Amino acid sequence: MQYIIMDLEWNSAYSRKKDGFINEIIEIGAVKLNEELENADTFSVLIKPTVGKRLQGRVKALTHLSNEDVRGGISYKEAMEQFTSWVGEEDNVFLTWGDGDIRAMLQNNAFFLNEKTLPFMHNYVDIQRYCQTILGLPLAQQVGLSVAAEQMGIDPETYAHHRALDDSLLTADCFKKEFDAQKFATFVHPCDKDFYGKLAFKPYFLRDMNDPQIPAGTFDCVCDQCGGKLKKEKNWRFQNHAFYAIFFCKHCNRRLRFTVRCKQLYDSLDVRKNCREVVPKKEEKEKTEPAKAEN
Repeated sequence: MQYIIMDLEWNSAYSRKKDGFINEIIEIGAVKLNEELENADTFSVLIKPTVGKRLQGRVKALTHLSNEDVRGGISYKEAMEQFTSWVGEEDNVFLTWGDGDIRAMLQNNAFFLNEKTLPFMHNYVDIQRYCQTILGLPLAQQVGLSVAAEQMGIDPETYAHHRALDDSLLTADCFKKEFDAQKFATFVHPCDKDFYGKLAFKPYFLRDMNDPQIPAGTFDCVCDQCGGKLKKEKNWRFQNHAFYAIFFCKHCNRRLRFTVRCKQLYDSLDVRKNCREVVPKKEEKEKTEPAKAEN
């Protein structure tokens, strides 16, 4: 088993062929680790862009790459042939900081090579998700590589920022620092049909309260303080990806706004409920305005 830690740099460009934007890859960097987590080899290549022939200013500022640098690169097809050969046929686990790089490579493979998968990739781990879990950081808020490295006691300034190979090396340091074989195994996903299906799936918000996918009782609401029954003052409406309604608790003499968001994921429905007290505008203004000084 070998571990391939990969990082990409890309330039967002509009494609007439696709009639939309594509994150065109301009650099691939990777580190190969053996089973003992020792650095076995590295890979780095610049790719000549053909869709967006000029780099965005933001990309140039982040990567310190110039248009002249990437014009001297090779084609995406040739780069992928070299990368596939470098990866080899040994069983592997690919690791990237977030799954954005995998999505970008799948997009480029489909666009330039007419391929829907990455056949050289056998297993995959989102190392960002793994490291945040190990560090006890909330998954809802994505943490950048440099910030995570600092929390692990690793100096991110050892490597250049936003260059594919350097980011791969820094990611590899984070992986080795927090490696726990038993915990890591639970994050490994085989690159099978289900894996690609999940990457291709686009989550969406349910807009119909009667959708059969929504579990029974989702819109049942009780007072968050006394747990008592509520009187509905305003019916459910849909706004900003969520349903909301206004209720009144007679026991607590409070008006409450309940919000329910139902997001359909690939293999589950993410339901989030929120309740907050509705404060009259006059009271709200009095609370926020500073008291006037007496003469």
